[in-house]
Amino acid sequence: MPAPERGRGAGRAVPAADAHAPVSIVFADMDDTFLATDKTVPAGNLALLDLMGEKGVPFVPCTGRVWSAVAGQVLAHAATRYAVASDGAVVMDVRDVNNPRRLHLSALGRERALALYERVGELPVTFDAFWDGKIYVSRRRFELMRGFDIPPYDRDMYLRYRTPMDMSTPRLLQSLPNVERITIFTGEDDVRARAIEAVAEDPTLHYTYSSARNLEVMDADTSKGAAVRWLCDRLGIPRAQSVGFGDSPNDLSMLAAVGDGVAVANAYPEAKAAAAHVAQWTCDESAVARYLEPLL
Repeated sequence: MPAPERGRGAGRAVPAADAHAPVSIVFADMDDTFLATDKTVPAGNLALLDLMGEKGVPFVPCTGRVWSAVAGQVLAHAATRYAVASDGAVVMDVRDVNNPRRLHLSALGRERALALYERVGELPVTFDAFWDGKIYVSRRRFELMRGFDIPPYDRDMYLRYRTPMDMSTPRLLQSLPNVERITIFTGEDDVRARAIEAVAEDPTLHYTYSSARNLEVMDADTSKGAAVRWLCDRLGIPRAQSVGFGDSPNDLSMLAAVGDGVAVANAYPEAKAAAAHVAQWTCDESAVARYLEPLL
């Protein structure tokens, strides 16, 4: 097996099982990490879920998506007991997928969402409000997405999982009980820069991203990493016995929070630099399964 890259020094793609801490829980980003580029679940990763189910090792999707948008084959699998969603704003118990329970909430809230919209409302951007398993956007801003230079698979996912509303964005936000986080998609670099400036005006917020065209805005204390730490502590699992997989800047905190943070081969340079290991396989090559199977 050829030697791979390693984020913090030389090493192998798959550490020897006897040199690796026991794997008691696994966290994985979905898009371009556990899912293939075309948003399907590679066969190798499906087989991995079966193996994890047999061994009683919980699998936790750790995604920027709302929990209900996790691929059905993953969400309904017996190995998937919990989900970290909305970039860590929520932790869900999904063992009964027909009756999921929210265990933890770290919300941006309506007031800060409204204030942010006042600062970006004149820009040609989407403004997507995440709440309770759904993503709401005013129809006028929803339609902007069709004109943005976004990879087709990503655009299709956006259009599939958003709920366009025939009302203004302020009215939409005021109609929601709460807001977990906001996603802003932009079409031009200068618009993106102005949106970033608008986020930075409120020091209680921060942003990350998973593509060159989006900003994922949340409370300053909200992140995938914070949610991973919360869930491990709740379950009494030492974080040294956790493994996490990612590819994007929104995965950096998760890669740092787990015992073994692994970037897939197609990851952003920032994710590779932050990871303990960089797998030699891409998301299309079942990177998560090929790295993890020898350790289970």
